[in-house]
Amino acid sequence: MKHPYKPASGIEIKASKGKGRGVFATRRFRAGEIIETAPALTVPKAEVEILAKTYLGSYLFTTDNGKNLVLGLGIASMFNHDDEANAEFDVFVDCISIRAKRAIPIGQEITIHYGWRAKEWELAGVEPLS
Repeated sequence: MKHPYKPASGIEIKASKGKGRGVFATRRFRAGEIIETAPALTVPKAEVEILAKTYLGSYLFTTDNGKNLVLGLGIASMFNHDDEANAEFDVFVDCISIRAKRAIPIGQEITIHYGWRAKEWELAGVEPLS
Protein backbone atom coordinates (compact mmCIF):
# COMPACT_ATOMS: atom_id res chain seq x y z
CA MET A 1 0.00 0.00 0.00
CA LYS A 2 1.37 3.41 -0.96
CA HIS A 3 -0.42 5.23 1.85
CA PRO A 4 -0.13 3.99 5.44
CA TYR A 5 -3.34 2.64 6.92
CA LYS A 6 -4.54 4.54 9.99
CA PRO A 7 -7.45 2.76 11.68
CA ALA A 8 -10.18 4.95 13.07
CA SER A 9 -10.20 5.60 16.79
CA GLY A 10 -12.27 7.98 18.84
CA ILE A 11 -15.43 7.09 16.96
CA GLU A 12 -18.50 4.94 17.35
CA ILE A 13 -21.10 3.79 14.88
CA LYS A 14 -24.67 4.26 16.07
CA ALA A 15 -28.13 5.26 14.87
CA SER A 16 -28.33 8.57 13.02
CA LYS A 17 -31.78 10.11 12.87
CA GLY A 18 -33.22 9.77 9.38
CA LYS A 19 -30.00 8.26 7.98
CA GLY A 20 -29.71 4.74 9.40
CA ARG A 21 -26.30 4.37 11.01
CA GLY A 22 -23.61 7.02 11.21
CA VAL A 23 -20.13 7.71 12.57
CA PHE A 24 -19.96 9.78 15.78
CA ALA A 25 -17.00 11.31 17.59
CA THR A 26 -16.19 9.89 21.04
CA ARG A 27 -13.34 12.39 21.38
CA ARG A 28 -12.60 15.83 19.97
CA PHE A 29 -10.98 16.01 16.51
CA ARG A 30 -8.89 19.03 15.52
CA ALA A 31 -9.34 20.71 12.12
CA GLY A 32 -7.12 18.89 9.61
CA GLU A 33 -6.74 15.77 11.79
CA ILE A 34 -6.92 12.42 10.00
CA ILE A 35 -9.89 10.43 11.30
CA GLU A 36 -9.10 7.32 9.27
CA THR A 37 -7.02 6.18 6.33
CA ALA A 38 -8.81 3.04 5.22
CA PRO A 39 -7.62 0.48 2.70
CA ALA A 40 -9.64 0.41 -0.52
CA LEU A 41 -10.39 -2.20 -3.14
CA THR A 42 -10.08 -0.98 -6.73
CA VAL A 43 -13.01 -2.17 -8.83
CA PRO A 44 -11.80 -3.80 -12.07
CA LYS A 45 -12.92 -1.66 -15.04
CA ALA A 46 -14.79 -4.65 -16.56
CA GLU A 47 -16.94 -4.88 -13.40
CA VAL A 48 -17.69 -1.19 -12.73
CA GLU A 49 -21.00 -1.08 -14.65
CA ILE A 50 -22.25 -4.30 -13.06
CA LEU A 51 -21.28 -3.32 -9.49
CA ALA A 52 -22.64 0.22 -9.90
CA LYS A 53 -26.13 -1.27 -10.39
CA THR A 54 -26.00 -3.19 -7.09
CA TYR A 55 -26.53 -2.11 -3.49
CA LEU A 56 -22.76 -1.61 -3.18
CA GLY A 57 -22.83 0.89 -6.05
CA SER A 58 -23.84 3.62 -3.59
CA TYR A 59 -20.69 2.94 -1.56
CA LEU A 60 -18.15 3.39 -4.34
CA PHE A 61 -15.78 6.33 -4.36
CA THR A 62 -14.19 7.87 -7.45
CA THR A 63 -10.45 8.32 -7.09
CA ASP A 64 -9.18 11.91 -6.98
CA ASN A 65 -7.72 11.49 -10.48
CA GLY A 66 -11.18 10.39 -11.77
CA LYS A 67 -9.82 7.21 -13.35
CA ASN A 68 -10.97 4.46 -10.95
CA LEU A 69 -13.74 3.45 -8.59
CA VAL A 70 -12.86 1.98 -5.21
CA LEU A 71 -14.74 0.43 -2.32
CA GLY A 72 -13.54 1.73 1.04
CA LEU A 73 -13.00 -0.75 3.82
CA GLY A 74 -12.70 0.15 7.51
CA ILE A 75 -15.40 2.70 8.32
CA ALA A 76 -14.88 4.78 5.15
CA SER A 77 -18.23 3.71 3.70
CA MET A 78 -20.15 4.44 6.92
CA PHE A 79 -19.97 8.26 6.83
CA ASN A 80 -23.25 9.97 6.01
CA HIS A 81 -23.66 12.91 3.63
CA ASP A 82 -24.21 16.47 4.78
CA ASP A 83 -24.19 19.61 2.65
CA GLU A 84 -22.31 21.28 5.53
CA ALA A 85 -20.02 18.30 6.17
CA ASN A 86 -17.47 18.56 8.97
CA ALA A 87 -15.03 16.14 7.29
CA GLU A 88 -13.63 15.64 3.80
CA PHE A 89 -11.97 12.79 1.96
CA ASP A 90 -9.19 12.00 -0.47
CA VAL A 91 -9.48 8.86 -2.58
CA PHE A 92 -6.54 6.95 -4.01
CA VAL A 93 -6.43 3.53 -5.67
CA ASP A 94 -5.21 1.93 -2.44
CA CYS A 95 -6.98 3.93 0.31
CA ILE A 96 -9.50 6.55 1.37
CA SER A 97 -8.39 9.17 3.86
CA ILE A 98 -11.02 11.02 5.94
CA ARG A 99 -9.96 14.22 7.72
CA ALA A 100 -11.75 16.81 9.85
CA LYS A 101 -12.52 20.05 7.94
CA ARG A 102 -13.05 21.85 11.23
CA ALA A 103 -12.99 20.93 14.92
CA ILE A 104 -15.46 18.14 15.68
CA PRO A 105 -16.70 17.95 19.28
CA ILE A 106 -17.47 14.78 21.23
CA GLY A 107 -20.90 13.41 20.33
CA GLN A 108 -21.19 15.08 16.93
CA GLU A 109 -21.84 12.98 13.84
CA ILE A 110 -18.90 13.02 11.44
CA THR A 111 -20.18 13.62 7.91
CA ILE A 112 -18.77 14.07 4.42
CA HIS A 113 -20.16 15.73 1.29
CA TYR A 114 -20.63 12.98 -1.30
CA GLY A 115 -20.41 15.34 -4.27
CA TRP A 116 -23.22 13.44 -5.99
CA ARG A 117 -25.29 14.81 -8.85
CA ALA A 118 -29.09 14.38 -9.08
CA LYS A 119 -28.71 11.14 -11.12
CA GLU A 120 -26.55 9.54 -8.41
CA TRP A 121 -29.09 10.40 -5.70
CA GLU A 122 -31.83 8.94 -7.91
CA LEU A 123 -29.88 5.70 -8.38
CA ALA A 124 -29.48 5.50 -4.59
CA GLY A 125 -33.26 5.90 -4.20
CA VAL A 126 -33.02 9.31 -2.53
CA GLU A 127 -34.71 12.47 -3.78
CA PRO A 128 -32.21 15.37 -3.87
CA LEU A 129 -32.98 18.33 -1.62
CA SER A 130 -32.27 20.98 -4.29
